[in-house]
Amino acid sequence: MAAMKIVTVQEMREVEAASVRLGVSLDLLQQNAAAAVAREIERLFPGGFGPALFLVGPGNNGRDALIAADLLREGGWAIRAYLAPKVGSEDVLQRLREGGAEIQTHGDPADDRLFRRWVSEADLMVDGLLGIGIRGPVREPIAGIISMANEEATLHRVPVVAVDLPSGIDADSGEVGALAVRANHTISLGCVKAGLLRFPAAEYVGALVPVGIGLPPATYASIRWELLTPGEVAELLPRRPLNGHKGSFGRVLVVAGSRSFLGAPYLAGAGAARAGCGLVTLAVPEWQRTALAARLPEATYLPLLDSEEVAPAEANAQTIGELLADCNALALGPGLGRSPGVSRLVMAVLEANRSRARVPTVVDADGLNALAEEAEWWDRIGPGHLLTPHPGEMSRLVGLPTEAIQGDRWGVALEAAGRWGQIVVLKGAFTVVAGPEGSGWVSPFANPALASAGTGDVLTGLIAGLMAQGAAPVEAARAGVFLHGAAAEKLLASSGTDRLLASDLLPVIPKAIGDLR
Repeated sequence: MAAMKIVTVQEMREVEAASVRLGVSLDLLQQNAAAAVAREIERLFPGGFGPALFLVGPGNNGRDALIAADLLREGGWAIRAYLAPKVGSEDVLQRLREGGAEIQTHGDPADDRLFRRWVSEADLMVDGLLGIGIRGPVREPIAGIISMANEEATLHRVPVVAVDLPSGIDADSGEVGALAVRANHTISLGCVKAGLLRFPAAEYVGALVPVGIGLPPATYASIRWELLTPGEVAELLPRRPLNGHKGSFGRVLVVAGSRSFLGAPYLAGAGAARAGCGLVTLAVPEWQRTALAARLPEATYLPLLDSEEVAPAEANAQTIGELLADCNALALGPGLGRSPGVSRLVMAVLEANRSRARVPTVVDADGLNALAEEAEWWDRIGPGHLLTPHPGEMSRLVGLPTEAIQGDRWGVALEAAGRWGQIVVLKGAFTVVAGPEGSGWVSPFANPALASAGTGDVLTGLIAGLMAQGAAPVEAARAGVFLHGAAAEKLLASSGTDRLLASDLLPVIPKAIGDLR
């Protein structure tokens, strides 16, 4: 599918206006949008023939919903439409009536009883009450309809599909007034509205289903932010020729772990291996090698001195630097700890890499904490590295409170990436990937099951493993972030739980890659 851009309301209106100037009318876009809604409903609910209850407001979303309802009616669905006052679209309503659809306009308390009965009898409810123009709390009578819809859908376990966005959310900020429709699926039309990927609105969206509506690519080419989608990510995955061998698929060097964080090298190394790289080398002291070999027997090892003080750290950095030329990617930082020698080790390795090997590098965890202790570190290590901070680490790197970062995740990540000349992966719900040239991508996944120790180490290894196979750093970041979230979703769907360990992700990563391919 074409790139799925993320837009503000103003940007969406500008894109639509540009479309008209290029000869694609608003009427055609609306027909395409309605057809996409009907098509996705049939895909989400195969074999369903209703009754499907459509909630219809007076705006464009309401007309989208009505046209979709008429298309489903033509396909054999039983249709009911409950209209807010002042709904137009008499042409579509007439077709629905002639085709046997039941239609009721909200007007008096007796309608409430009918509405509740219709919800209880519905196989599906479709929300087309309000669109992207809503600001502030929803007013009556639509507020009352939303309240009844939420209550009855929950009571009778009726799935809810929102057209473009759940009615009642702010399409830009993601703010929600007193109430909004709680959807199980949101079919986002043309471009994804930014508020769908922000909280608290994200709690109302359910599964986000982005669909194209025929917008000419030239109309959105300048939009900065893009949603990571399966089709796009599939194109980013490194190719694996039939005559490939372990050398073809690259070598990842993992510099990670300490006495307090023994599992970090395993999680990062196994993440790289599961991503498909040909060889993983763990740079660890002998005592760690003995402990890790049983967990990851496929790995090789680079022996380091067993100390985290400054002098041995410099010797270790030299040992690592000598091997870098034989590697295709470096994962640096998970679980190194914050002892006096760690900062020197991290900086020495990065400086050696810059002057000699220039190996694509992911810096995570204590590697990032080490950078935060150095003034203007980006000038010393050079551009083009891939940094994977969580909000706390980002706070230390940019000198802002964590709350400020969470309040403007996209802006903070993009500004930092440009200032440092690095690729920034700001982890969390809807992980952000920001490139130094000004492009940004957002993950479609917000999964609290990933908020557990070690999942970031797996992501570091996963990205490094993709880079070792030849993916450019920004492509590896985008693909790795998507696969990390997709693996978690796949695991939770199959296990029936919303809890997982970082190591649970590892065997699911190849399956997530297989799904994309």
